[in-house]
Amino acid sequence: MKKNSPRKKNVSKKRNTSKNKSYSEANYIAETGAIKKINKKRYTRKKKNKVDFKEYLRKIAKDIWRNREVIITAAVILGVFASIHFMTHYNPGNESAICTVTSVEIIEHEDPYAISGEFETEECGIITMWHAPDGERIYPYLQNFKTGKKYRAYKSFDSRNDEFDFTVIRFEEIKE
Repeated sequence: MKKNSPRKKNVSKKRNTSKNKSYSEANYIAETGAIKKINKKRYTRKKKNKVDFKEYLRKIAKDIWRNREVIITAAVILGVFASIHFMTHYNPGNESAICTVTSVEIIEHEDPYAISGEFETEECGIITMWHAPDGERIYPYLQNFKTGKKYRAYKSFDSRNDEFDFTVIRFEEIKE
């Protein structure tokens, strides 16, 4: 004879209680009045989802590999901006030349914000300047130069080894 069969003489206490209190309707068969047999699982502690460090690194590597085009594009764009910055602002050894300015010419390009200055000098040839130092506007900066005066011209990164016809970061007036 089965353990919980309805024919058993000694009925368990759960069987004698009302169905509203102890059993839901889903577990109770209305036709026979018997309880559905449910495979109950014993309480066991659930294991936490532990992720190995190696699996975590593999997941990150897969995500990086999927987004490699975006990462490479961002690195190239940052590299271009960094090279432009160093070419126009960086002068590690203070490479400079002392030149006497004979004339200053302001050149306006197609872009109204792209103004450059060309300086004709006796010792250094033609010097070009694209940006004024310290955030000044280049147009008023170029108008302040006086012909016949000596200036120390600090060379830019891309033309620091040239002795003639180079690009300049800034000028410093030499007082005699």
